[in-house]
Order: sequence, then C-alpha cells, then structure tokens
Amino acid sequence: MIESILANKAAIIEAVMSIIVVASVIVAGTKTPDPSTWLGKIYKAVEWASLTFGKAKETGEPPWDKEKIKVKEVKGTTEKVD
Repeated sequence: MIESILANKAAIIEAVMSIIVVASVIVAGTKTPDPSTWLGKIYKAVEWASLTFGKAKETGEPPWDKEKIKVKEVKGTTEKVD
C-alpha cells in the first residue's frame, strides 16, 4: 500500500490541491448561509476543504449591531500644532 502511495504521490498531491482550489473558489464566491440549514452544513464541510477556518471565515452575521453603536459628537476648535 505504501508503495502505491509513493508511486502515485504526484497524482495524489494534484488531486488534493485541486479539491482545495475548487473549494476556495466556492467559498470566496458565495455568501455564508445560516449554519442551521442543510446548505449551511454542506457549506461548513466546503469551508474545511478550502482550509478556511478560524478567524479567516465569515460567520453570516453582521460584525456589529448598528443600533447599539452610539456616536458622541465633540464640539471644539481645530488648532494647528507645531
């Protein structure tokens, strides 16, 4: 078995790299679906195949809630500092 793996190592590496490339293209070209749906579960497997995990992936949720962000306006003058 090891001999057959070593004899075909170029084809095996090519196949693995092809899977990673195709999965990366799918992940980069689609929006992240809701993880609780069946499409979300398939998408999670495609993300792993594309080596996209950890902080490199999108969660499908916005990064912040626009209603919770409060902007404080500061009034004053602008001075040139030398």
